[in-house]
Amino acid sequence: MSQSRYQDLSKSLAEARTRFSAYRSECFFFAATLSRGFMEYTGWPRELVAYQPVSAAEGGAPTQKIEEAMHLDQDGFWHFGFRLTLDEPKGKGSILLRVRFKKLETRYIISVVGFEDFEVAAPTPEALQPIYDSIMNAVRRHFDYGLRLFLENGGRGLKIPISADQLAALARDGG
Repeated sequence: MSQSRYQDLSKSLAEARTRFSAYRSECFFFAATLSRGFMEYTGWPRELVAYQPVSAAEGGAPTQKIEEAMHLDQDGFWHFGFRLTLDEPKGKGSILLRVRFKKLETRYIISVVGFEDFEVAAPTPEALQPIYDSIMNAVRRHFDYGLRLFLENGGRGLKIPISADQLAALARDGG
């Protein structure tokens, strides 16, 4: 007996759910691999890293589960916040990096907001190293030149923005 048109559409829906579920799992795995690889590459302590939703609708509380921080946006990219905390004897400071990426058939496109886009075929340590280096350079530049660039031109030229509130927090923690 042949399927009715309704049954055919129901089957199509079930197959679409299966495909999206597999795609979402691959994207969660990619995001976790990217962040774990960054921690291994830099020696960043795990307890000083958190994930954070970056859409206004999801709130902004940090979490240790990347899947709780990720959302698929209308632009076709997955978005999440990658909060990096630095700890030194006089205090702590943290930076929220906004990460977005998209998985296509043969590659991933990754953008750490404010940086150039990167393309990788697979999330291997070698393929992801240029992204890690770019993040490290931007964090270093944020702290090394943030005050001067903020005073000269409102912080333009920084890949990771700095605000008056962040500068005040640095002074409080370091004073």
